[in-house]
Amino acid sequence: MKYESKFEQTGNLFEWQFIGEVDINSREYQKELHKLQEEAAQKGASNGHIPYEEAMELARKFQPFDPTHPNKPFARDVRISLLDLMINKKLITDSEEDQDCIKFYTAVKTPLDTFHSVDAFIEFKDLKGKKYLTTFDLTLNPRKKEHRSDIIVTKLPDPNLDEDKLRYLATIEDYAQKALGVLEMRMAHEENKDE
Repeated sequence: MKYESKFEQTGNLFEWQFIGEVDINSREYQKELHKLQEEAAQKGASNGHIPYEEAMELARKFQPFDPTHPNKPFARDVRISLLDLMINKKLITDSEEDQDCIKFYTAVKTPLDTFHSVDAFIEFKDLKGKKYLTTFDLTLNPRKKEHRSDIIVTKLPDPNLDEDKLRYLATIEDYAQKALGVLEMRMAHEENKDE
């Protein structure tokens, strides 16, 4: 029996279906956004621009899900796959506490997306409390050349279709490998800096 795909392929739907989005219309979000825009404007920013770190913190603060248990397919599955890779490499243990040190955040429709081209990011906090990030840009444009995120995610197979399930899982594994590569590179860089 063949099931119809629930996953339509338009840019905004693609992001929403696979990684979710921040509720930018909530009163609390709008209040915080306005405050950050005013602060940035006082420092010379224009057009509502918010600096990278502040934009990232805004996205962190208004997540539509628990970043340790995201409920959207790509967010959930790439995080789990990354956890498995990090456990296998003995970078973390399989304890719940260690697993909670890897968080997936969506930034869709926030200033991090609008001004800095980051749709999502994974944050890993090591045993010393140091945070490392890898960023994602989801796009349906396979020819997209200019990007500021670490990893470009293009069309994903539909996890709901039986004939796409294996391709989807292989694609998730590939993106988790890329995320691990970015995190390891950043950790090595930090280690070299300390020495």
